[in-house]
Amino acid sequence: MRDRFTFLVVVMGTFGLQGLTLVTGIISARLLGVEGRGQVALVFALGLMLSQVTFGGSLPVAIAKNLAERRLAARDGLRRLARRRGWMLLLPCVLAAVMLLLLERDASGGERYGLAVAVAVMTLQTLVFRMLVGSLQGEIGHLGRMALVAMTPQALFTIALTTAWLAGWQWSALDVLASFFVASLIGVLLGWRALARPTRRVEDELDQGRLFADARHAYVSSVRPIDGIGLDRILVGALLGTFALGLYAAAVAVAFLCSIVGQAVSVITLPRVAMYHDDPEAQRAVIRRWLLLSAALIVVIVLAVQAIVAPAIRIAFGEEFTGAITVARWLVLAVGFLGFRTVLISVLQGQGRGGTASWIELALTPVLVVGVLISAHYESLEGVGVAMLVVGVIACIALGAVVARRQPVRPPSTTST
Repeated sequence: MRDRFTFLVVVMGTFGLQGLTLVTGIISARLLGVEGRGQVALVFALGLMLSQVTFGGSLPVAIAKNLAERRLAARDGLRRLARRRGWMLLLPCVLAAVMLLLLERDASGGERYGLAVAVAVMTLQTLVFRMLVGSLQGEIGHLGRMALVAMTPQALFTIALTTAWLAGWQWSALDVLASFFVASLIGVLLGWRALARPTRRVEDELDQGRLFADARHAYVSSVRPIDGIGLDRILVGALLGTFALGLYAAAVAVAFLCSIVGQAVSVITLPRVAMYHDDPEAQRAVIRRWLLLSAALIVVIVLAVQAIVAPAIRIAFGEEFTGAITVARWLVLAVGFLGFRTVLISVLQGQGRGGTASWIELALTPVLVVGVLISAHYESLEGVGVAMLVVGVIACIALGAVVARRQPVRPPSTTST
């Protein structure tokens, strides 16, 4: 019953977060127009990308795994790490600001530097927030708190934008970003308050060497280049053009519904699997339960979305997007398999085998690239969907084979370095 309640909370939180993100995108576009919305989108894109490919990708996963494995409070396990290595979070922030200055060379001086500061703040807040979410994920019994904390910044941001829009305030891109920073700061403070009380015992500190080793091993499987950084959309836009990308983006927006269950289950599965590192039979039971549940739910959602693909695209995007229906049907299947692969990755990361998952993800990324190149050669947008499906199926087979293999019990480290 506890697992069912946690699952419902996390799934509802994931759906809610995606819904709020959609609403804020629409309202910010109405507030700012095309150019202002583009500036905000650029700041968000750079901040999210730099956080994802640096410390915000695999380090929160390693934190969740190590905390759950030893059943520690984050404020005990990470105390020394935060003091000694916290300054490293500033490096991606500086890089993000430099990248924005290079990309916005045509903007006026004051606006350009204002956006550079904004993207640095965006990157820092995103990194800190992901660390807090990873900490709550790893603390036993705090997944419900994690879902609430994860939704808070987006909910407050939605309220701020809706108020500004209804009141007719003339907000600039920097005003919109400032409101998001305030909302994120409140989310960070709430996340800090939601963490378990520390015991302040020295023996409860995490082994930093092992923590960073787990983060390195799980890096590729956490970043997930197949579907985590928009590689398919970048290739479609570059090879097939912006018109094809517009159709493809509409198809992805509908197919994305099939990934939510996989995302939610993976959040629960990783700490659950890590908890039972010293009890192989109990761990196998946890893995079987969550894999069967996620597979069943993904099948149901894929069938439901397949049934509404055509009317959903026509109603949401208009008749000019009917060319996206066929590729959307392929992508719905592909996203279903890729969502299940996310759950399999979380199982391996919870078992301390994130490096194996990373090698599989890395090996399949060129397969996706080649598939898109072949599709572009034949000017087939549907071929891109087929390529995504093939990669998803192969990933599930490869990861499933690894999960099926038993591994020896490895006790968690209890020393700090």
